[in-house]
Amino acid sequence: MYNMKKQILLLSVFAAGLLGSCSDEETITSNDATTDFEVAIEQIDFNPETAEPDSRFNDTSDGLYHGVIVTLDTEIHGKIWVNVNNDGHYNATVVTNEGDRFRFSAKQFGISATQLSFVGDRGSFDYDVSNIDNPIATNVIIDSKDGHIASVKDRAGQRAAAILGSFTTNDDPMNIISGTWDLITDGTPNPDAFNFPLLTEVVITVTNNGNVYSDTDFETFDYNCFFDTNGIAPIFLHEDPMTTPNGRNEFWAQDQSFLLGNATLNYWLGQSSGLVDINGPTFADHGFHNNDFADPPASVCTSVDGQKGIWTWNGRTGISTFDDPFDVEMRHSENANYEAFKQMLRANN
Repeated sequence: MYNMKKQILLLSVFAAGLLGSCSDEETITSNDATTDFEVAIEQIDFNPETAEPDSRFNDTSDGLYHGVIVTLDTEIHGKIWVNVNNDGHYNATVVTNEGDRFRFSAKQFGISATQLSFVGDRGSFDYDVSNIDNPIATNVIIDSKDGHIASVKDRAGQRAAAILGSFTTNDDPMNIISGTWDLITDGTPNPDAFNFPLLTEVVITVTNNGNVYSDTDFETFDYNCFFDTNGIAPIFLHEDPMTTPNGRNEFWAQDQSFLLGNATLNYWLGQSSGLVDINGPTFADHGFHNNDFADPPASVCTSVDGQKGIWTWNGRTGISTFDDPFDVEMRHSENANYEAFKQMLRANN
């Protein structure tokens, strides 16, 4: 098992006040006497479909960051790309699950260029990249609603990715718990799983109470559906359809758990475009899990139609679903050894 599970409960944070809007090409100078840093507020498009992280910034605070953004009522839910001087500009773009797109521009607000304040027509947020492996967004306001941003560093040769999801209970239609369920990777390869990217964070926002929970410490698990070896760490390979038409998904996170509120959340995530690729439509839109979810559950490879995420919490049960398309032909990409993966699947399935 990795480090002891840590629960992160992110309560609503109200901004002190929205920043005033700025005209095109207006230059804003920090009032902080400790710095003379200046940055032009440029109303230009930052296009996440074509943006590439500059390799010079892989180990610096400059560069690109990528993740998810959600208001605490979960009504606004999207992916966010943050550009910190990657191309000489400081801006950010959000694309929601409804296809809505809005942008922000930034100015410095701290004593170094690692602390920025972003502002746009739809809201604002503060962003601290002092620790590039843990970028922190605070005072997130979108359409006058409190929100949350979870993001990671996006590096050349090791691309970050995120997928938007949702969850709901399926055991009592009169007492529904629901919200968003998102996955993020910073692209770190898993050498025990064909260098597929490790899962970095699961972000859960509960509509019923506006709380955000984050799982970042994951258990290894046996995945006998795919592997003879034991102790696989969760992986999340995702090609965003915005940037890669017919992108694919591989995420495996079986037998995971962490403390959510006053009870333990147990969850199983299983999706394999590769398995669908070698078997044809037989397994299209299926989840793949290492138990049968009977009572009591048996440890057996199980294919479940339409249920790629299954969870239990405090006596409740439910499913999680994801927005982007699945089950498409696999192609070459950075780091991951797809051919070896597909050969393994053919040998074991």
